[in-house]
Amino acid sequence: MKIYSTGGKTPSNSPFVQGEDMSYPPPYEGGVRGGLPGFSLMEMLIVTALFSISVLIMAQTFSSFNLLHRKIANRAVLNQDARFITEMVVRAARNNPVSYSYPYAPRESELRLVAPTGLRIIFKQSDIGQAECDDLPAVRCLLLSTDGGASWTPVSGKNISVERFDVYVRPSVSPFELINGAYQNDVQPFVTFGLSLRYMANTQKEQETLQVQTTVSSRVYLR
Repeated sequence: MKIYSTGGKTPSNSPFVQGEDMSYPPPYEGGVRGGLPGFSLMEMLIVTALFSISVLIMAQTFSSFNLLHRKIANRAVLNQDARFITEMVVRAARNNPVSYSYPYAPRESELRLVAPTGLRIIFKQSDIGQAECDDLPAVRCLLLSTDGGASWTPVSGKNISVERFDVYVRPSVSPFELINGAYQNDVQPFVTFGLSLRYMANTQKEQETLQVQTTVSSRVYLR
């Protein structure tokens, strides 16, 4: 073991080797402290900066992964809701005659059918914040009435905003009504409807939209 002093030679009565140089080496020699291996301040700063950059990249990757996971989950909910709404409207339009209580415009915002009981079945888009939706203030839902509009039930799910519900009925007048001994047309009624849905997530980045359009022909023939 080498022992250093402030300088000079070993005293004659010292137990150490006579004549051994006891002076300290320079504190820094080529980046080595006191002749022993270690890290300089610059090296520590570089390591700290690299570690910080690595942590930042990992945090951004984790955040992006979480955002993608939530968007996929929201998209799945939106697809499920769109499938449910589409199947319900298609089934109703296929098995119930179209209500021609008054002629249809080229594009309508509600679908009117006639149930076997004689009451009207109505699908329509709600107003913003309508009480029947029982959801977020800025959400529109799809409403269903099976008693001619006396009561309404929401068809779309929670946090699903129905941005658009367009209905196209052809022909616009009933093909089953005799006027002056003749029918107005010979076209079997069919309905085309378009849906635009939005999942109302907590942040704008997590929101998902979906558009659906389908056509269904009525199976009811009244002639």
